[in-house]
Amino acid sequence: MKTSHTLSPLSCEFTNAELSDSRRTARLEQIADQAAAAPDASLPDRAGDASQLEGTYRFLNNSHVEPEAVLAPHQQCVVSRAQAAGVVLVLHDTTDFGFGGEARQGLGVLRGKTAGFYAHFSFCVGLDGRPLGTLGLHAWMRQSEPKGKRSQQHANYDPDRESLRWPEAVHRCEELVQGHAQAIHVMDREGDCFEWLADMVEHEHRFVVRVTHDRRLDADRKAKDVGKLYESLASAPVLVEREVPLSPRKQVVGRPPNKERFPDRKMRIARLAMRATTLEISPGNGSALHLPARLKLNFVEVTELDVPEGEAPVLWRLVTTEAVQTAEQIASVVDIYRRRWQIEEFFKAIKTGCRYEDLQLESGRALLVALPIYAAVAWRMLLLRWLDRHEPGAPAEQVLNKSQLAVLLAVRKREGKPLPAAPTVHDAMTAIARMGGHLSQNGPPGWRVLGRGMNKLLEMEIGWLAATGEVVEDDAINL
Repeated sequence: MKTSHTLSPLSCEFTNAELSDSRRTARLEQIADQAAAAPDASLPDRAGDASQLEGTYRFLNNSHVEPEAVLAPHQQCVVSRAQAAGVVLVLHDTTDFGFGGEARQGLGVLRGKTAGFYAHFSFCVGLDGRPLGTLGLHAWMRQSEPKGKRSQQHANYDPDRESLRWPEAVHRCEELVQGHAQAIHVMDREGDCFEWLADMVEHEHRFVVRVTHDRRLDADRKAKDVGKLYESLASAPVLVEREVPLSPRKQVVGRPPNKERFPDRKMRIARLAMRATTLEISPGNGSALHLPARLKLNFVEVTELDVPEGEAPVLWRLVTTEAVQTAEQIASVVDIYRRRWQIEEFFKAIKTGCRYEDLQLESGRALLVALPIYAAVAWRMLLLRWLDRHEPGAPAEQVLNKSQLAVLLAVRKREGKPLPAAPTVHDAMTAIARMGGHLSQNGPPGWRVLGRGMNKLLEMEIGWLAATGEVVEDDAINL
């Protein structure tokens, strides 16, 4: 049995789509390959001619094509990759998509009266950070902006409250991977809700969630002057110190600023101190009465030492079901949470790399049908960059099949810069990036240039197979 991994055309992610008509599936595959070949191009530029463009519009506007049915085959591929990994991280987060210009039928309202919708993604990665794809996606239209804060009772018992997307996403992902892989769910501060934590504990789901509430440590809701989480956690001894790189961060142009929670920062190497302990937390006085009186969980606090002047210090408090008895276990929990940043990169790939918000489609429904396709394109972009940066020394055969490697060898030989006799993944990715227009003086290639190069290679492979009459037989796991 082969153990290599093959990069296939993106259409392979949608081959098993059940759309009640094989012609619809064929059109979906075609749209996916066109999007992968030119992620940031407009639909007319990708289609090439009027008939192909009309076919694209007919598919995206077809009332018989549901967004869930478009996503489903990609989810199946993600589950297969998760099964090969064994244990995976499921990164949960919400983003919004705004669309300017003329009014679109069926769109909701975002902050600032912009037309658009919200989408909650569950993005799957390996423990090593290898992007595996979108495991869950829930989108909704908000018909009006929220008007102030709701009562605690309404927030606790409203069956239609938007926050339910967090536990529902966990359950949907668990149903998909059950019997195939173990999932560790990773969430930022919005996922820190006593009710959701209790639900995951009850169902024995694993998680790492960033803490945002300083909770009580006494189950008696009438008790006063009770111990609190933050103080108890801060008194635990430091067991790990480590230096980690922090990426630069700026407020996104066109988005409401949030400098209190996400202040601007320059790139730096931060020295972090980590401590951990096990505590029993209790719900607040205004919490729903059906919640358990206590939850026994593990907590990790990460603080930055020697903070540069003018910079906001790193301060993470994490709650988890993962063990924290040793320095290695504590560091592992922190590393798991640091993977959460990949979903931000995923959102950036959809919005910036694919220019999804520039789509000129007439309805919100058509945009929702297109979103799973763009999510798959964004995943492929991130995967190519990950392979180049994290498996540079592996044999190129682990990511390219025989014909793809033959094409790449021929191209580089023609350019007078032949590949080594036994090329590595880095050799292959460097050559692919060059095909996408990358210049070596610009530093390591990013996901956009690698995506362009990969799709040129796939196009050349089709011609190569036609000219040589070869048939690719590969039982490898498709990435």
